[in-house]
Amino acid sequence: MRRFAPWLLLAFCMRQAAFAHDLWLEKEGLVITLYQGHKFSAHGGAETLAYGQDFVQEAHCFDLQGKPRPLEILSRSPWRARGDCAISLLVASSGYWSKTPWETRNAPKSETPGAIKSWRTIERLKRLERWSEHFASPLGKHLEIVPESNPFAVKPQEKLMLRVFFDGKPLSGVPVAYRGQIRGETDAQGRIAIRLRQAGIQWFSTSLERPVADDKADVEIVNALLQFELAP
Repeated sequence: MRRFAPWLLLAFCMRQAAFAHDLWLEKEGLVITLYQGHKFSAHGGAETLAYGQDFVQEAHCFDLQGKPRPLEILSRSPWRARGDCAISLLVASSGYWSKTPWETRNAPKSETPGAIKSWRTIERLKRLERWSEHFASPLGKHLEIVPESNPFAVKPQEKLMLRVFFDGKPLSGVPVAYRGQIRGETDAQGRIAIRLRQAGIQWFSTSLERPVADDKADVEIVNALLQFELAP
């Protein structure tokens, strides 16, 4: 079994402590709904869980050329919107987290006596509906998982080549998880090949940790999620 360096696993381990929930979008017609819960990863608990009105901080809709399209927000909790999107991109945050010798609290370290480690989590969830060659490149300079070719042409038990980008450049040596389990780390070109287990919702994630220069957290953990669906 391949052994991953502890620093590579740190963001994933902290994610389990601070945001041990799956995050995904479901679509009905032109309406998309955001859910969080324990649908894909091996966490105990309810399949869906509630979240606050301010959980979703940004929402974007893109056409096949990667250009913005209108998105009508229908509700905030659960977050629902209507739009004809080839890609939907949401940015969400569960806020600041602090670990003490006794507990892990959803609060900044400035409000947590005895905090020994603190962090802020940001979730960047991208859902693909249709494929375009434009989508083989990152949408911006944030942490992002990008299929190298049309993922809808891949069948269950076949491998899909993905790339991880940050600041518009390939990111090497980072672990990538499929349905909550780490399947490997990216190579020098930011690539990783992952075998798809089954039809239905496909769900990938990776994380990046960066230091924070304020009194609220020690680090910021950005989780990039990629989702699409394969027909049975």
